[in-house]
Amino acid sequence: RLNSIKWTTIGLVVGTFILGSFSFFMLTDFIPFVQGFPLTGKIAISILGGSILVARSPSSAIAVIKELRAKGPFVQTALGVTVVMDSVVIILFTVNSSIADALLKNIGMNFGFVALLFAELSISLFLGYCVAKILGFIASLKVDLRYKIFLMLLVGYLVFFFSDLIRHKTEANFSFELHLEPLLICMVAGLLVTNRSQYRDEFSRMLDEVGPAVYLMFFTLIGASLKLSTLFMVWPIALALFVIRIGAIFIGSFTGGMIAGDPLKYRRVSWMAYITQAGIGMGLATEVAVVFPGWGEEFATLMIGVIVLNQIVGPSFFKSAIRLMK
Repeated sequence: RLNSIKWTTIGLVVGTFILGSFSFFMLTDFIPFVQGFPLTGKIAISILGGSILVARSPSSAIAVIKELRAKGPFVQTALGVTVVMDSVVIILFTVNSSIADALLKNIGMNFGFVALLFAELSISLFLGYCVAKILGFIASLKVDLRYKIFLMLLVGYLVFFFSDLIRHKTEANFSFELHLEPLLICMVAGLLVTNRSQYRDEFSRMLDEVGPAVYLMFFTLIGASLKLSTLFMVWPIALALFVIRIGAIFIGSFTGGMIAGDPLKYRRVSWMAYITQAGIGMGLATEVAVVFPGWGEEFATLMIGVIVLNQIVGPSFFKSAIRLMK
């Protein structure tokens, strides 16, 4: 299914990002916390919003597939696209986060900026490799599982801590800001430990054991960060972005499937498989709140509102798509 996964992914990323960013920009005059921003500021916030609208939810897709015991080419393509896009959206967000930061600080888009962006990505990928080696070593230790989990969480915390430290130190002492994306570092590390080491099973056991507690804290913090006063003001914008995103998904998935040569019956309903959003989108929205204080929290509240709408309707649409393919 590689050809279908490739073209559907490209169609979804391009369609959702371009249409999502453009729509966000057109709506900026109606978003309270963006009013008064210069043109470059509105563009910066729009591309951040467009990046987050691209995100999907592999865990929700897997849950639906398991519940229905679904199999076949359509399900394989949908799951493949959803998982691949988890990686793509983090890279896309990393690039656009750096561009947005440059736009907000009126830094020129010259060769030096491109070189810095390339350096940020390269260093993040290399650090992901290093973290993978550390996690593999931790998984290999002959100690109690609780100690290994503690060390794994400590490594994850240090990734975020040093990423933030490096950003502030370079901003204070140099003429540039080095932004290393912690989510990209952790994603690369997890990918390598799972697929390029002998500790896959032990690493998965560690994650399964600590997962519920981490998810509990993560979503509690998400709820605590929501500003209901902001959400009440921007809910029409959230609803509009929700509808626009569905339209972009239909265009992207239909076009990608057509280029890949998928049957028409697949292309008509494939958009229904890609609506759901969850953890990764919320994680990116929360990161914006941290990296861009002042307006970041209001931005995160708006995007989380869109994500919640997608999460409510997404699984039901995916179930309907699977049943239509039977």
